Amino acid sequence: MAPLPARRAWWAVGAWAAFQLTLTTLPGDVLPSLPGWRLDWVAHLGLYAGLGLLVARAAGRSGWPLRQLWLVWVALAAWGALDEQHQRLVPGRDAELGDWIMDATGAALGLALATLAMRTRLATWLE
Repeated sequence: MAPLPARRAWWAVGAWAAFQLTLTTLPGDVLPSLPGWRLDWVAHLGLYAGLGLLVARAAGRSGWPLRQLWLVWVALAAWGALDEQHQRLVPGRDAELGDWIMDATGAALGLALATLAMRTRLATWLE
């Protein structure tokens, strides 16, 4: 069984993933219209960057080698693809390649930022 701090970190990942799934399950007519062109891409990037950061933090606390986080990125990119396909089933929503690209890019950004932070003084803050 994982130590308590590692389990708490994975709970944060689960809570963030549930939050994302809740947002992507909302029907299109419930969502606010975002001003500007492709502002929804910023939302995709931010949500998946947060998920990537939390996963990297939990993986580090669980003793996973950080050099293998590229496998985690593949899993997060697959999660993003599944999420985009899931949105096809939600009224008023659709799946877009550009959204998935931003999901995968955000996950990579979050993983990279967390990896860099864990190699600095910020590592104690991430504890």
